[in-house]
Amino acid sequence: MTTSRHSLHRTLSTRRRILCAALAAALPFGAQAARLDYDVSMRYMHSDNIVLQAANEISEDILSPQVRFDLTHDSSVLTTRLRGNVQYLDYMDDVYQDDTRGEFTGELEWTLLPERLTFYARDSLSEQSVDSLAAFTPGNQQKINVFEAGPTLMARFGETMRGVLDLRYTNSWAEETETFNSDRYSAAARLLRPLSTTDTLVFNLEAGQTEYDTISEFYNYKRYDAYVTYLSELSKLNLDVSAGYSRLKPEGADGTSSALFRGYAGWQVAPRSQLSARASYQFGDASQDLIQRVGAPGEPTDPGTPGGPGVGQPGDPNLQIIPDTFKQKRASMGYEFTGERLTLLAEPYVEQLRYLRDESFDADNSGISVSARYGLTARLSLTGVAQRYKREFTNIDRDDTDTILGTGLAMRFSRHWGAQVDYLHRKRNSSISSQDYVENVVALSVTFYR
Repeated sequence: MTTSRHSLHRTLSTRRRILCAALAAALPFGAQAARLDYDVSMRYMHSDNIVLQAANEISEDILSPQVRFDLTHDSSVLTTRLRGNVQYLDYMDDVYQDDTRGEFTGELEWTLLPERLTFYARDSLSEQSVDSLAAFTPGNQQKINVFEAGPTLMARFGETMRGVLDLRYTNSWAEETETFNSDRYSAAARLLRPLSTTDTLVFNLEAGQTEYDTISEFYNYKRYDAYVTYLSELSKLNLDVSAGYSRLKPEGADGTSSALFRGYAGWQVAPRSQLSARASYQFGDASQDLIQRVGAPGEPTDPGTPGGPGVGQPGDPNLQIIPDTFKQKRASMGYEFTGERLTLLAEPYVEQLRYLRDESFDADNSGISVSARYGLTARLSLTGVAQRYKREFTNIDRDDTDTILGTGLAMRFSRHWGAQVDYLHRKRNSSISSQDYVENVVALSVTFYR
């Protein structure tokens, strides 16, 4: 255990040094292109059922300072986007131990040799469940970090054809679920052929090996992908569609194969309205799910504000932090409206997960999330959120339906100061009666904006 923790510390320290070195080396060439936005909040929250139980409910008061930041930098040498928040939770009635939480997503692309060599890195740090079958209480949360980095080599073949070689190392780490910890090594060769000024065809060959820290003899595997990607960037329509074939080869076991499909379409319906659609049929795992969300195309902007309640769902309520690989079928839609006063975001989805080893987590999931912000005056805004998620396990007798309703009122006193009051209602209906719960949270925050 001690050796594992020292190894983890070295891994985290190494990747911090890589990112810091890249930033330090590149910023002098385009410091004027860097932009840092941040806010500092002090929040008071009251929950009438912090333990999320059907009976023996316990209320709790929480005092929580928080810092959020958004750093963007774009120059000829460095392109980066770093977003995150850190908050300290003081449980005033000591129902849970005081805790520090953090979330972070970031991408960095550092050009070492123009059109020849770049260094790429992205990271995802989030709070996820330790036991996804139990309620997401403060005692059932853990930090999950997935870090990916490596060089990209480029070459030209003729007038238009380009070749790309991506070499990547991925480290996955869980605070509590040690069987999730792993290292992944992969290489991808791509051949890009422009069809026109707006359309491109990409031929992809990928190979990777995943090695787990504690259960290697059971779960290590190799993966091979071959697929074709079609990219189109029109004035009002963007397409990113991949289709091909995947094969998994576990150590000491027979391999399994499947078709591969990933598709995204973004349509600018009107100057203020955008529709998007995503669909996938592929092998996946928890690490892949977390890291791909960092750079997913067309991710809409959350119209919420920094003062919202800090007790909620994990980033992906259906994600199991386990080493198993699954076959995923997923389709989702998105609608985003950005008006002078109203910002609206709606996202329904359906999903089917079938695990290759532990079938007890096989599930059919669906849900919808709607969030909005309306400017009552130049300084006063009304916010709202409505979410409903359903998961039906196919091999165990359990179905869950989660409902989240929230509203808030945000006031900006000046360019740098604001305050917000929020109300959040959470409810779970489960076929397992002991897993039912209802919670109401009231939050009051004061925020300094840079």
